[in-house]
Amino acid sequence: MWQMLSSLEIPDPFATFVANKYAKATGLKYDFFAKEWYLKTACCGEELYAPNKKTMTKIRLYHTRNECLGGY
Repeated sequence: MWQMLSSLEIPDPFATFVANKYAKATGLKYDFFAKEWYLKTACCGEELYAPNKKTMTKIRLYHTRNECLGGY
């Protein structure tokens, strides 16, 4: 009888809400297998990669300010 109850567990509503909320999230993502951060830029759609978040922020700012928008 206990095995039957464990197979009919009710999913956690908060976990379901969070999973649905961030299913289409864009922005900075961490690739666990490559152990690097990934970002698809909003301005031109180019893919950027960095080993940590601090470096990704520097790369993103340099890219958007100098490469995409042609400087200030």
